[in-house]
Amino acid sequence: MDERESERTRDLRFTAPEPPTSDTLPLAPPSAGGAGVSPPGAPPSLVPHPYAPHPYAPGPTPYGGPAAATNPQATASLVLGIASLFLGLLFVPSILGVVLGIVGVARSGRTDPPIGRGAAVTGIVLSVVGAVLGVVTAVTVSNLVSDTARTIVEDAASAAPEASAGPDLDEFVAVDAAEWESVVKHPGRAEGRAVVVYAEVARFDGTTGDDRFLGGVGVDRPGSERELEDPAVVVGDVPLLDGVETGDVLRIHAVVTDSLELETQLEGITEVPVLTIAQVEDVGFLDLREDLAIGTPEQVQPGWFSLPVTVTNSGSRPFTYSATVAAESKDGKTSYGKGTVYVEKIGSGKKEKVAVDFFEEVPADAVFRVEFVERYAE
Repeated sequence: MDERESERTRDLRFTAPEPPTSDTLPLAPPSAGGAGVSPPGAPPSLVPHPYAPHPYAPGPTPYGGPAAATNPQATASLVLGIASLFLGLLFVPSILGVVLGIVGVARSGRTDPPIGRGAAVTGIVLSVVGAVLGVVTAVTVSNLVSDTARTIVEDAASAAPEASAGPDLDEFVAVDAAEWESVVKHPGRAEGRAVVVYAEVARFDGTTGDDRFLGGVGVDRPGSERELEDPAVVVGDVPLLDGVETGDVLRIHAVVTDSLELETQLEGITEVPVLTIAQVEDVGFLDLREDLAIGTPEQVQPGWFSLPVTVTNSGSRPFTYSATVAAESKDGKTSYGKGTVYVEKIGSGKKEKVAVDFFEEVPADAVFRVEFVERYAE
């Protein structure tokens, strides 16, 4: 055989396919019926595997079966319904339980069979029961609190008269001038004494405070400013001093509780009593005109009238009186003159008669009135 025939023979040789690698499908195993055996000349990779799934068959779910339907709203409603039985006063679990229960019932109607319907209905019922229990509990607690508050108020009201009665005012004594003078001179020795005196408020402002004032104090109700010359510090509860102002004249029931040193206008130091008041009464200045009684005028000579005036000292110590008496017409529009009354050192409760002379022409129908009175302690 020559070289050409040898080359042609080599070209016609059958070359067997190489076995498949691990990346290709394995050859089908032989079976009794011959299934899986590749026909002669067929590529092994085209033979279907007997266990391979059909390319269009529905595959299994990730968990090996169909997905189960759930109803979380129904479960939540049931949990909130149980919680509302214990937290009924909050009402929020009950409201949420009812709302989620209704949503759960609606959701259960979309599945066959209904899923979670029983839990949703139970949650709604328990939530409503919890809300009712919350209302009953709230009403009961409210009634209990109201009854307790009413009892407290009634007890306080029954005890109020005893609390507001304060000290026994019968223990306070209206002292005379001598007794008060001893208090002023030795306030430390007089501590604890319960007295009834008068006070003219000299200073009651931010410098003194809301619970005390500085004033002149004495045993006589004053008829004019600065008649009470003995200084004292008067202390009291703020409600008791409510409405008191500088210049007021007060009648006070007070206890001598302390003494205090004050600077005088002459740059000296004086010791004054401290009075703690139990009762205060605004009485104002005494009308001293009542201490003067006008008699019937007498004509001494033509153009000379003499008017008798009786002065009575209503104070508890000697006073000097100074007054003015005016003669005028009945309508008060015409003045016929004025006379002066001056009586020195009248004892307590004593009377003294003086004559007031008018030298102007005074008609017979003129009237006389006390225009001004003041007194000074001696």
